[in-house]
Amino acid sequence: MSRIAVIGGGIAGTTAAVELAQAGNKVTLIEKTDSLGGNIKEYGCKAVDKCIKCNLCLVDETIIAAQNSPEIEIIYQGRVNDLTGKPGNYNLTVEKDGDFVNLEKIESIVLATGFVKWSDLESGTPEFSDDKRVIWASQLEELMRNRSDHGNPENILGFDAKPGSVAFIQCNGSRSIQEKARYCSKICCGYSFRMARVLKHFYPELEATIFFIDLQEAGYFLDVNFSELDKAGINYVNCKPIDVSKTDDQIRILYENQQESAMEARDFDLLVLSEGLHPNSDNERWSMLFNLQLDAYGFLYPLVDEEETGIFLAGSIKGPRDIAATISDGKKTAYRLLKQKQLCESGGWEDV
Repeated sequence: MSRIAVIGGGIAGTTAAVELAQAGNKVTLIEKTDSLGGNIKEYGCKAVDKCIKCNLCLVDETIIAAQNSPEIEIIYQGRVNDLTGKPGNYNLTVEKDGDFVNLEKIESIVLATGFVKWSDLESGTPEFSDDKRVIWASQLEELMRNRSDHGNPENILGFDAKPGSVAFIQCNGSRSIQEKARYCSKICCGYSFRMARVLKHFYPELEATIFFIDLQEAGYFLDVNFSELDKAGINYVNCKPIDVSKTDDQIRILYENQQESAMEARDFDLLVLSEGLHPNSDNERWSMLFNLQLDAYGFLYPLVDEEETGIFLAGSIKGPRDIAATISDGKKTAYRLLKQKQLCESGGWEDV
């Protein structure tokens, strides 16, 4: 029996796999690690007194559905090495534990291998990598993921010292030629706002400041206006800091006060660096293996219509997306594939 192969067990690939399986298709989901979820499994819930739509709940539901579906075969720690055949009848060679598995009669392929965080790159290191007062957004995520709401009420997130002030620097790993990422990663504005809200909830006296270039109307921020930002008690400074240095007790940020046309310096107990989304290092290999094109930044797009080749791209392999947009794109990709499958079954692949 023919089947559909999904390469990448992050939220885009898992979503596509579940949608395809629920439509009655046999699906083989190939994941390079030992668990599903991709980058998303490292995220922590942003809910405080109420849900603020971080969409992590949807991720958990999708992963469980994939693991429990009788129509989905999951190959963990698998690496796709080769592709042969033609549209409607592909063969994939997958390496697992030093052995090679041949997957035959693959009628379509969904490629959804996601992104890498700025901090995962060799060039993406904090200026003071050994200073616990300077952390990546992903490190703050880890604290949120492991938080104990019934633990120490004075320090639920488990900082070494309870912070009195925190600064977020946006566009770190994005909007920069030097960082090979002139594009906007789209997720950071709403993402930092959510995390600042969580910190303010657990530490009500905390002074939170977000340094930004401009606020992108993407993802969560499509439904947020400035009055809501004011109500949250978060300070917004419209500039990217010029310099970051250490004092004996705090982190000092030097920036231009654009309203006053003057340089200013402010000290903070904690500095959180946002993390832009970068193309996966495997994208060049995928471009050669599946006859795809790399854009100027290293993300992928098809050279030929996906309906013609039967090889579909899903999620942030095509460019930065937040959780909601990634889930949506995974579903959209599955629906397009199903529509193409119906056309092929009614008229034959070559006639489409």
